[in-house]
Order: sequence, then C-alpha cells, then structure tokens
Amino acid sequence: MSVLKLTSAIALALTLPLLALLALSVFYAGGLNAQLAVAGAVALAFQAAAYLVLSREIIKPLKALASASKGKGPGLPPPGRRFLTEIESIKSYVLSAGALLDEYREQHRTLLMSIPDILLELDNSGSILFVNKAALDMTGYSEDEVLGRPFQELIETEWKPRWHSTLALLQGGEAASNIDLKLVLASGSSSFFEFNAVPLWKEGDVMGCCCVGRDIEERRKIITELEAARRHAEEASAKLKKTVNDLEEFSLLAVRRELKMQELREMFVRLKEDHEINKEFPG
Repeated sequence: MSVLKLTSAIALALTLPLLALLALSVFYAGGLNAQLAVAGAVALAFQAAAYLVLSREIIKPLKALASASKGKGPGLPPPGRRFLTEIESIKSYVLSAGALLDEYREQHRTLLMSIPDILLELDNSGSILFVNKAALDMTGYSEDEVLGRPFQELIETEWKPRWHSTLALLQGGEAASNIDLKLVLASGSSSFFEFNAVPLWKEGDVMGCCCVGRDIEERRKIITELEAARRHAEEASAKLKKTVNDLEEFSLLAVRRELKMQELREMFVRLKEDHEINKEFPG
C-alpha cells in the first residue's frame, strides 16, 4: 500500500463519523441547525489537526523510508535528542537490572557457601554442580577438583552400591534420608558422613538433587566405643554369672558334704553305743 493510499484511508476513517451525523440531521432533524453546524466545525477542526499530525509524524518518515528502499533518497533522518535520551534510559535500566541480578546471585551464593554443613548440588547423572565452603574444608579438596566430577568417585568402593541405590531413588523423584557414606578425603584418609538428599524439579522433570551432609566420624567412634563397652559388659556379666553359678554349686556341694558328715557321725555314735567302742569319730 502506498503512502498516499494510507493517508487517504486514515482521512476517510476520520470523516465517516461526521458524514453519518450530517445524514441523521438531514433526515431526522429537518436540515442543518446551528448546533449541528458547530459540532461539524469542531469535528472538521479535529480532523484537520489529526491529518496535520499524521502528515508530519507518519507520512514524512514513511516517504523517506520508501525513498531509501528505492535508492532515491537519504532515508530516515537521524534520531533526535529525545530518542537518544530514551535509548540511554533503557540501557541504564537494563544495566541496573543486570547489576541487581548479579548482586542477588552473589548474596545467594554467599548464603549457601556460609552454611556450616556440607551442601552439594548434583545433576541427574550424579555429577557435582555446586559445592560449598564447608564441604571443601571437611574433605580438603579445592573447588576446581570437585566441580563436574561424579560424586561416586569420592566414595569408597564398598560404599558405592549404597550411593547407587540412593541416586536411583532420587532420580525417581523420592527423597533419601540418613544415608551413611564413607568418603575419600584429599589427604587419602577416609571419613564417614551422613547425607539427606531431595530431588530438584524443573517443569515436572527431575533435573538433579541437593544433598546436605555432616561429618559423623566422631559420632561413629563414640558409637563403636559404646558397642565395645556393651560387649565387654555382656562378657563380664556372663563370666560373673558363671562364677556365681560355680559358687552356688560349690556351696551346695559343701552343704551336701556337711550333711553327709553329720549322717556319718550319727551312725558312728550308734555303732559306738551298740558295740561299746571308746574311740571318737575322726574330724
């Protein structure tokens, strides 16, 4: 559509309401009256103003753009000061929003890094995406040594099957709690950690998991010592019970012996009396 046709269509759209008003006046009001003439003049004035605005703000840029597309003119004029000001405002707003977003991200990272327990974010395959400072301090690894690394590589071989079953549970969308795992530390030694993990969702699918853990090596040592003490107490109790049983049996034998000796004395006394023996019973 040409610029001239576009302008004519806009002008016609502005004129149609006035023509309808004039037609109604002719057929129903018996002709033009003074009030209708004033209304018509006002409408025409607004139409002329609108057409002037359209000519300046739309027609000229459209003509310049059409000329530029045909290679017959310089194209659109350079943007004015107001346009540049608006562009600068938009750029400033975008930069401010970006800076604010970076600040929020940094605050979020600082908060996660300051948690005193181990905090790990894993992808759906079990590789480490995020590790906080507490985890690095407890294991002795650096951040570069663990990021992108499968978590199972940090677990001792005999404990890996337990982690595989836990990961399968998380991949199925279920949480896991009180999972004891023995991790290999950077120093080469190992230590026990207890983990609680929940799946992370995105648009209805599991995208990974978040694991929170704590060092339970001292707790396990205490539990081991308590179990050893309990076993020792049970063994001592069994020995004491056996000793008591032995003493009871010995006492019973002693009582039986004394009763037997008493019975023999009585028999000796009777025999002595019957046979008038002057000897005394020995012992």
